[in-house]
Amino acid sequence: MRSFRVPLIFALASALAISAQAPKRILFDHTRHEEAGTSAEWVICSASEPDPSPAAPASEADWNGGISAWAFDLYQAGYKVQSLPPSGRLTYGDATNAQDLSNYAVYILPEPYLKFTAAEKQAILAFVQNGGGLFLVGNHPGSARYSGTGGTDAYTAFNDLVAVNGTNPYGFTFVPGHGPGDSLADTTSTAFSTGTSPAEQAILHGAYGSLGLMDFHSYSYLTVNTAQNPSVREILRTQVSGDTGSFIVTCTLGNGRVVAISDSAPTDDGTTTTSGKALHNSYTINSNRAFFLNATAYLAGDSGPAAPTPVVGIATPASNVSLAAGGSVSFQGTASISDGSALSYGWAFGDGATAAVLGPISHAYGTAGTYTATFTATSNQGKSASATRTITVTSATGSSLKETFDTGDKAAYATGTVALPTGTWTLNDALLGDTASDRKVGAQSVRARNSAKVTMNFNFAGGAKTVTVKHAKYGTDDPSTWGLWYSTNGGGAWTQAGTAVSTTSTTLATATFTVNVAAPIRFELRKTDGSSNRVNFDDVTITGY
Repeated sequence: MRSFRVPLIFALASALAISAQAPKRILFDHTRHEEAGTSAEWVICSASEPDPSPAAPASEADWNGGISAWAFDLYQAGYKVQSLPPSGRLTYGDATNAQDLSNYAVYILPEPYLKFTAAEKQAILAFVQNGGGLFLVGNHPGSARYSGTGGTDAYTAFNDLVAVNGTNPYGFTFVPGHGPGDSLADTTSTAFSTGTSPAEQAILHGAYGSLGLMDFHSYSYLTVNTAQNPSVREILRTQVSGDTGSFIVTCTLGNGRVVAISDSAPTDDGTTTTSGKALHNSYTINSNRAFFLNATAYLAGDSGPAAPTPVVGIATPASNVSLAAGGSVSFQGTASISDGSALSYGWAFGDGATAAVLGPISHAYGTAGTYTATFTATSNQGKSASATRTITVTSATGSSLKETFDTGDKAAYATGTVALPTGTWTLNDALLGDTASDRKVGAQSVRARNSAKVTMNFNFAGGAKTVTVKHAKYGTDDPSTWGLWYSTNGGGAWTQAGTAVSTTSTTLATATFTVNVAAPIRFELRKTDGSSNRVNFDDVTITGY
């Protein structure tokens, strides 16, 4: 049954700027018995050629061919669409031929069932080399539907077309795939190229949408040979287990462009003019429509909208960081892109080190100085954006480190890592509190309960003489007991520093621990009584050598 669709309003038609000038012309071939057989017909409007009728259709249903939806969409976009009828002549540079290829921007060959003559092959080659766009739409083995003299499969006709004077300047050939009755004849693929060449991006992310999935129903494959044509590119490859080859390829040749697809089913709009013929009605599903329109616009030399730029940020650390040499910083980037295309990530930490991850990732700074850490996200269209943090590293020798807990955000007791000016800390059964009941020097302090642990995730490189910690009861809770532990092997083993401390007052007191360890060291506060009573910790200060 013919499907009626509301005419599409192309939001990006202005980007193509076709209607502002003489419309570019698209020519669909009908000289190769594209209507042959009992199953389908790949023509725009078999009742009226070269111009489909009516001249101003309201929907694709006004034209009666099996690919009328594709042609109607091109008409809607501002192109002039015509057929080269069976009586037409295939020439290039012949002023006596009103339909000479030189008068067209794109020539589309949908499933030809006759080979081209040597003169026709040269005309097509000259058309492309002089800036034309050639679109080849193939099909499966055994597809020949014309029983007359010279009838052959579409992919055989195409392989003969690309063979010119003993060479193949196009750089691709068709190979048999899976035909009707084959259990693998119906399939889909999402294996689109991630390349950044102009051809790949114009087809994959053009004005009519980004491609995500296409379906195929009896098909051949394409193979590429960059030795024959270095520009040939795979656009979509098979995902059929055990098979190799491509469903879609593209190349340039001289000043022109070529796109080839190995199956016609994605073009089918479900309409026919003869009883008993049937198509898959696939054109408007998945990414099929976007592919054919993006590819046609690319072949016509019409550029779509500019590729979108990623939106990036740095979640961790939330602000610029100061820390002693030997300390570590945890980094976590954020990135998104409006068209959903794939992104790659990279960190440059400012000291020569890099990492190709989104995060989280921890990086240690061993030398005093000021560093700019840069996070960059890059789309598969080559667009990138960056965000930065300034990392200030002080000398560990003869220095001190003080964490005030006044920045950072952790509002729950569940174990989590928080980025602070000194580096990253892990708070287990602890949070950063800023209420009136939280005893603090500045904006906030640590609030710990049960058997809480407050752990440095970085080393104080020069070693520590002493550590001081301010502490007080939270609110009206009863006293708590806690202690300080240290590690000299990156947190693998811990040793208690000094003795346990009892917190009995709501007024901040200072506990001092003598450590005297002249080696890279990190610390952990542990609440040791296991009770639900809460205690506040603030202003942890490490005095080094």
